[in-house]
Amino acid sequence: MISERTFARSFDSVWQEVLPLLTPHFVAIFNQAYEVALTNESGNELSVLPVDDGIEHPDIVSEFAFQLAKIACTKGLPLGLVAMDASLTETAEKNAVRLIERYEGSQPHKMAPMSEVERLEGFRLCERYSALYSVFPGSPVEFNPRFQGAGFINASEGDISIGNCLVEVKTSTRKCRGRDIRQLIIYLALDANASGNRWSCVGVFNPRRGTFHRAEIDPLILRLSGGKPPSDVFAELVAFAESYEPAIERTF
Repeated sequence: MISERTFARSFDSVWQEVLPLLTPHFVAIFNQAYEVALTNESGNELSVLPVDDGIEHPDIVSEFAFQLAKIACTKGLPLGLVAMDASLTETAEKNAVRLIERYEGSQPHKMAPMSEVERLEGFRLCERYSALYSVFPGSPVEFNPRFQGAGFINASEGDISIGNCLVEVKTSTRKCRGRDIRQLIIYLALDANASGNRWSCVGVFNPRRGTFHRAEIDPLILRLSGGKPPSDVFAELVAFAESYEPAIERTF
């Protein structure tokens, strides 16, 4: 069994067959033409938030910000109020460390607490989630929507569902990559396989870069597959997962 992340960065030959037009050229177009402007409460467009020199664990800081936003959503609290609650921030930090250890496949170990600089960085990143929500005014927000596994793909959780949009969060200095789009398509395939079809669009949100890229599912899949309907593409991916004993080709 493998994760959806591993599937997204492996099996190049399968991806090229199913989505032959998901090329570096398309990814460049996606980064430019599919971007939706994000603004703060003052109406100013978000800019890149550089990584502070005092940040030793940027991956934990990113996950900490995500966990803070998740707690705020679950409890129905303003983002800023969660950051002021020591108990909630402690919970967010513990969850962040645990998840990063799981992603990296390392054994749990005692880590030094986040520094004040790292916590402040996490608070700043968390505040940017409000800019994402403003793109979907009044829409329900759900963190970690779940997906049943299929074949050799494990059951998994996405990042955020907002109204009719499934959003993947990537907190990094880089732009969106092809594997990010692949990962979203895997979620859609698993959802369709479970008779879900819960979303009509997908997006990639990057709090650090202050960017959000959104695409309607049907035209996106038609474009990337060379004309195949989404149902056929999703069925092909699931059929491959159910019929193949994985020996991961390579990681790129």
